[in-house]
Amino acid sequence: MLLLHLIKIAGIGHVNSTGLIYNDFIIATQSTTKSLTIAHGVFALMLAFGGIILNSISKKYSLRFGGFIGAFILSVGSFSTIFIRNTNELPLTYGVLQGIGFGILTPVCYSMLNYYYKDNARTTAMSICKGVQGVFLMWYPQIIKNFMSWYGFRGTLLIISGITFHTFPAMITMTTNERRSSKKTKTTNNVEYGKREDENVDLLNRNNNSTEVTYKTTSTNEGNIVKKIGSILLDVFHLKVLKDPVYCNICIGQSFCNFSDVTFFVLQPMLFLQYGFDKTEAATCISICAGADVAGRFVLAFISTQTKINTRLLYYLTILLTVFFRTVILHVNQFLWLAIVTGILGLLRAGLHVASPLVISNHVAHEDLPGAYAVFLLTVGLVNVAIAPIIGILKDEYQNFIPAFYALVLCCLPCLILWPIEYILRYKK
Repeated sequence: MLLLHLIKIAGIGHVNSTGLIYNDFIIATQSTTKSLTIAHGVFALMLAFGGIILNSISKKYSLRFGGFIGAFILSVGSFSTIFIRNTNELPLTYGVLQGIGFGILTPVCYSMLNYYYKDNARTTAMSICKGVQGVFLMWYPQIIKNFMSWYGFRGTLLIISGITFHTFPAMITMTTNERRSSKKTKTTNNVEYGKREDENVDLLNRNNNSTEVTYKTTSTNEGNIVKKIGSILLDVFHLKVLKDPVYCNICIGQSFCNFSDVTFFVLQPMLFLQYGFDKTEAATCISICAGADVAGRFVLAFISTQTKINTRLLYYLTILLTVFFRTVILHVNQFLWLAIVTGILGLLRAGLHVASPLVISNHVAHEDLPGAYAVFLLTVGLVNVAIAPIIGILKDEYQNFIPAFYALVLCCLPCLILWPIEYILRYKK
């Protein structure tokens, strides 16, 4: 439990307060907003690669060892951010280093729940974790605002870095019998390694309607190298899910909406500051949003116990309402109305975050879920890297956040347009 709290708070606790932290720094250094949005895009992409790295590490070493590597990379990235001279360095310190570190640590956290708790207790433990994290993150903007007033920009980053270093004691307290004797496990598996590799080759051959191929350890021909690469890709990403057009449609729609959601709330404090509100008022709005998010999750948890919910329909309707209220927030500049609309967006965000993973898990087979979700995370990262610079350029070009926020609203259109088209085509069949 402590592990999950520390990792989530250290990794993403300050994301919604990014505008509060970096707004004055961007102005003072005459940096561009583009670098900030690119950093978050790279972070999203590196999350997927962090999971791939952990997958490779866990085949030879324990999850705790992988967790220590993730904690080290995350801490190095967080500490090095203190010394940045402008936002152009954020894609490396925050995007790459912290993204990979957090991408390694997150699967470790959720894997540990499987060892600590049984099925029913696991659901309870996860609910408690989410609730405690939500309550803490609700007050995080207020804490960041005070830190900025007391210690300044770099002092606040130093404190955030200190929080990140607590991931090390979290890993030390992690105890499990899993891979207690990694060397022994590795030795036992070595007996069947060749067989497993041949089975992967046979799978590739069946997919390509070719004859059986036997790998020779001394062979270095190009064909075998290509097959080995293909075997690795099939192992890491369950690429056969890409043959499912419905999954691809889900993946594309959610990827753009995920990017829009994260970037919107990263830049939202800067929009409020542009409206002329002070940091206290901006932090209050962020806290209201976080509180509404937590309340929305508890409400959805209760509703789900009373009735069956179509998660894909829930996600679609939530996106539709989100687009409407994000447009509304661009046309109001009174604090009361901003607070109300922000609270509504927080409630809607709860629906997005709860439904998003369930939409995929309800569509694909259970055994295909890890690979399908890995492909989804990679798609999210690629969309972030491709679109994030455009959002930053729009703000820098017009010296106004409004065009950038309209672009973020438009990013939800692939979901709103493609999903009904899919439904119509399937209904006609």
